[in-house]
Amino acid sequence: MGLNASEWDLPHPRRAAAGRRAVRLGWYQSQPAGLVTIMTEFGRDRFDLLVVPPGAGPASAATAMAAAADAADERHTPDLLAGIERTR
Repeated sequence: MGLNASEWDLPHPRRAAAGRRAVRLGWYQSQPAGLVTIMTEFGRDRFDLLVVPPGAGPASAATAMAAAADAADERHTPDLLAGIERTR
């Protein structure tokens, strides 16, 4: 799992429990904020997940999530997050 190191609280563990297994965590400065990347064993599959920040307005958060799920939408995470209105 790839995470942006500056977006998550310290400490940054190297592993996280997932049932009876452990998931390896990688902390990268180059990982875009608001994006969590999950790769399966041996990198066969990759999943990029948009993380909507706390305090995001429900309508703009829903719009960003719908765009992230749309295969025809080629915007990257920073562009999707830029359109989110904050309520707090």
